[in-house]
Amino acid sequence: MRDNNNDERREYRRNRRVRNQILAYLLLVILVGLVTVPLYMGARALVHEIASNNKVPEISEVSDDDADSVSDDLPDTISSPDAALSVSADEETSVEEETTEPVDEDIRAAIDSMSTEQKTAALFMVSPETMTGVDIASRAGDGTKAAIEKYAVGAIVYDKKNVLDEAQFKDMVDKTGEMYAEAYVSGNDLRYLIKAVKEDGTYTALSAASGKTAPQNGSALAASGDSSAAYQAFLDTGSLLNEYKIDLDLAPVCDLASESSYVKDEAFGSDPDAAAMLAASAVSALSDQRIMSCASTYPGQGELTAAPAGASESAKSFDDLKEAEMKPFASCIEKGVPFVMVGALTVSGNDEADAPAYISEKMISYLKNDMGFEGVVITDDLSVISQGAEFDQGEAALRAINAGADMIYVSAGFEDTYNAVLKAVMDGAITEERLDDALVRQYKIKKEFK
Repeated sequence: MRDNNNDERREYRRNRRVRNQILAYLLLVILVGLVTVPLYMGARALVHEIASNNKVPEISEVSDDDADSVSDDLPDTISSPDAALSVSADEETSVEEETTEPVDEDIRAAIDSMSTEQKTAALFMVSPETMTGVDIASRAGDGTKAAIEKYAVGAIVYDKKNVLDEAQFKDMVDKTGEMYAEAYVSGNDLRYLIKAVKEDGTYTALSAASGKTAPQNGSALAASGDSSAAYQAFLDTGSLLNEYKIDLDLAPVCDLASESSYVKDEAFGSDPDAAAMLAASAVSALSDQRIMSCASTYPGQGELTAAPAGASESAKSFDDLKEAEMKPFASCIEKGVPFVMVGALTVSGNDEADAPAYISEKMISYLKNDMGFEGVVITDDLSVISQGAEFDQGEAALRAINAGADMIYVSAGFEDTYNAVLKAVMDGAITEERLDDALVRQYKIKKEFK
């Protein structure tokens, strides 16, 4: 009897323990649910809030009138490139990062259709003499055709010695363009040859050939201080260039020039703000005529009293140039100038001892990244500015490209320079990324002005 009672008590205690364990498990599940549900709801709310804050607003279309009003609201005076075009550290873009951005399909197709030799040749702007080997080129014949088929150069630049009269020069430019198109344009109309001159009121070969009065030069426009007069002068120049089927004017000169400067006639005076205003008007006028412009000569070498033959040392520091000489370049960049020409000025304070601007990574990087220039950086004529250097012209071109130059201008010694650059590309001394970035910049401009 007693044993039976003990068994019943043990069974009772066991059942009670089981029941208590079940209740404990149920309580735990309830507690977990009470904690998890609010966390889940809070997380959903947080994700929704983040998505809402990061949503890109829709951009409505802007009419031409609206665009003009926005342009008119821009200040005429620029305090400095740093102030007007400053870029935060997070927004800075390196040369390597630029090539990772999506590239327009037409541009990508044009570049991908090119051989390595053609890509290398496309980095050059050359005179017709150095491409064909003649002393003075005045017609486009078999020699021009053979040279074009061998070298798919990016641009050809004509000088006054190439202009005998209006009909002759028009025929020369026409035939050169047709030969290039026949060789390369089939299947992609972006692969056209850029044909360039310098016509700015001081250099007036085409005006003279056409029997037209040349527009006012930079010095006269600076004396007037009238931005509308500058706009009209370069609008007339652009119209003239269109008659000759010229694509690029190597103007405006953005150097600040005193009466002793070697560019005093071409430049818009010595006042940084006035020069910035007039240079911007020149770029706008040429663009309105569908003519590419080229601001020269970065970082500003108007202090020189003689045209440079080799590197020249500036009396000013890099910071000094930012505050004054670079203002006209900044204003041209705001107006979308397609090309900026970089010279051989050496500047103290740029952390690259004795490095002229065209091979100074810091100075070209400042132009692209800090000033926001998205066009083509082209060197001044290497045949001139590399004179006296401790390296030859081919090495000068290699250094310029690796410093960030996108195009090399040579009026002499093209073949040797081309071969040196081609070897550097083949050997990897110029990376595919650097080559690609330079060509993308060039072809963006070609597509814009096509």
